Amino acid sequence: MTVGTAASFPIALVHGWAFDPTFWDATRAALGPAHTTCTDFGFFTRQPALMLPQVPYIGVGHSLGALWLLRHQGPLCRGLVLINGFSRFGTAADFPHGIPRRVIERMRAGLLREPEGLLHSFRLRAGIDTPLPPHIERGRLEQGLVALMDMDCRTDLKRVTCPVHVIAGTDDAIAPPTLTHACFPPGSGMEAQWAEGGHLLPLTHTATCAHAIMAMTGRMTAP
Repeated sequence: MTVGTAASFPIALVHGWAFDPTFWDATRAALGPAHTTCTDFGFFTRQPALMLPQVPYIGVGHSLGALWLLRHQGPLCRGLVLINGFSRFGTAADFPHGIPRRVIERMRAGLLREPEGLLHSFRLRAGIDTPLPPHIERGRLEQGLVALMDMDCRTDLKRVTCPVHVIAGTDDAIAPPTLTHACFPPGSGMEAQWAEGGHLLPLTHTATCAHAIMAMTGRMTAP
């Protein structure tokens, strides 16, 4: 079921770690005739596609995809919807609410030792138990973990000039509420919309996410 008619601006969808563009299938269906494009980190394909639209667009990122969008959204972005996202994931000296570095390092070691097992375990913890794609690009997955460990987009977030809407899960086991509050503190103008769910809100709360995207398209204006 679709939730409305989107504006003519393309909607750029960026998936998270351990997923691929098919993650957005339900969201794309809910958006109906909207013009959507999918960025692909290439975790499960030999041909990544990291290009964003070269015209004004709205960016929608999930998890690592939200972090990546904060860094790469550029001047053509007219609005951001960050789902289960964060401006920094790993801990730092001035960011104690992040995920401990040792946790991500353990994931990295597991990825190098037994990628299928690590990916299945992570996806299960995130809330999904479906078969992995047949082809695994271990190097790109490792690069994604390094980004989760070290990429800091808190300054990028402060420099964003377009509207930002955050959707977070109250029971998110990957990006817990303490992390969301640290990244988007009350009073920052980017408070989170909370849903009673986990880390895969585009799958479990598709209509909520699609409505937020549609609302953002309504705020967009041509340059």
